[in-house]
Parts: sequence; C-alpha cells; structure tokens
Amino acid sequence: MTQAPAMAAARPDGTLSRLRITTALLLAMPVWASAQSYQLQAYARANTNDFLGNVGKSDYQDVDLQDKPKALALNALDAQSAAGGGGAKASFLGTIGLLKAYASASYPRCCAANGQTVAYGYANGTAQGSFFDTIVVGGAGLAAGAPVSYRLDLRIDGTLSAPAFESGGAPSADGIAEARLVDSDSRQEARLRWDAKQQATGVYSLTLDTHVGHTLNISGMLFADAYVGSGAVTARSAESDFYHSAGYTLTPSVSGLNTVGASGHDFTSAVPEPGSALLAGLGLAAVFGRRWRRCG
Repeated sequence: MTQAPAMAAARPDGTLSRLRITTALLLAMPVWASAQSYQLQAYARANTNDFLGNVGKSDYQDVDLQDKPKALALNALDAQSAAGGGGAKASFLGTIGLLKAYASASYPRCCAANGQTVAYGYANGTAQGSFFDTIVVGGAGLAAGAPVSYRLDLRIDGTLSAPAFESGGAPSADGIAEARLVDSDSRQEARLRWDAKQQATGVYSLTLDTHVGHTLNISGMLFADAYVGSGAVTARSAESDFYHSAGYTLTPSVSGLNTVGASGHDFTSAVPEPGSALLAGLGLAAVFGRRWRRCG
C-alpha cells in the first residue's frame, strides 16, 4: 500500500519544507480496495546535518501492519539524531482509530557577532501515522438498499511552537490531520483536512450517505514536522506536539447499524489510552526539550 516518503536533501534555509510536507501527504493516501481489509502504517524520522563538519546523522523507524492483529495494539516508534550542536526527535504512538505524533528540532545560529560562520546545517524531525479499515453497512433490522448515513468525528489536540514559520522556511513546525469515509460501492466520498496553523484543536466532523449492504472505507492520518536550519533568525528550536491524540469515532444515523471494522475495532468508542504509555511519551519529550535548551 503506501510507503514512507523519501526525505529530500533539504537546505539550511528550509526552502524544501513545503515540498517535504506535500510529498508526505500525497504518499499517505491509501489505495482503496473493495475487499475487507485494514492497515496501520507509520514512520518516525530524525535527520541532523552538520555541513561544516561533513557529518550527517539519521534515524528512521517504521511499521506497516496490513491485516495483522498487531495493528490493534498500541505501536510505538521513536527516532533521534544529533550533529553539529543540533538535534531532532520524532515519535509515533498509535493503533486503529487512534494516532499520536511528535516532532522537534533544534540547531545553533549560523554566524557569530563578527560575521564568522560557526554553524552550517539543519535538523528535522518528522512523524506520520495512518490507518484504514472497512465496515459492512448493515444491522438494525434494515433491508438491503435502505438509505442511511455515518458521521465520522476527528478529535484532535496538540500544539505548535511559535513562531511556526519564518520567511525562508527556517524554522518551521507543522501539524496536519485527515479523516475520510468512502463508499466503495457508489464511490461517494467525504473528507476533511485539518491544519494546526489555520484551525483550532477540538472535534471536526464529516458525514457520508450510504446504503445497507454497501462497504465503507474509513481512514485517518496524522502528520507532525519540525525543522530548524542554521540560518533561522526568530527561533533556535521548533516543536510539533500532537502526542496528545487524534482519535476517530463513528456515529450511524440509525442505532444498531454496524460500526465494527474488519480489524475488529468498534469505532463507536474512543480507543483506550493507557496512562503509563502516555506519561512515558510525554516524559521523553520533556527530557529532550531540556537537553536542547542546554544546547541553545
């Protein structure tokens, strides 16, 4: 199905930030099939490059679970890199119906007061996760062909560091989420895209009309990206913290309609979030943040 995007060779001024994000989102789109199926897919990538010292550090982790029961467990990825006094971190935690992503980056200022170049490079953290599942529309005693509808709610919570962007693209912080319902029989589709730079956190909804007997595809995606180049002026670090949650739930128009996917996950209720896993993730973020403040 989908694959994690290959990272372009970004320049310290961050001019490839928009291209990097656009490529990631395009490649995140699943290829729909009418057969009953489900998948959880994610990656965490941390890149740090010191061009003066000719040193580059990269850490990449991924998971791709198609039609495998492990997709229903909480899967965690953590990537870190450091070079030239800078560093990056990316983390993912998720399962069918719940996605969490965190990215941060830090890099020292390029130039001393006398104009001497003392640092030349960049740091970039990116985490992305997506899932899809299939649901057969039926139940509630309704006959095949009866018109019904489903509402998909996206609950999103998190923050971007400020400023989230400066002229030239360094530094930058991005958080993007998507939700989609597709009727694989009629090919009707409802979709929403959420951007942390333009919209507040909260609950966002979409509704799709369908019929009993049809098959619905449900999908979600969460993307977090942080980039800092040595030429950044307004900040020495950037953070995209959506390790709180992006949760997806379904509400049918008629009580009793099926809401259980091929994976076995029931989309009428939020995925439980074990306190230990959440606290561990937040603890890692806090430790890494303190480390960067010492280096800044």
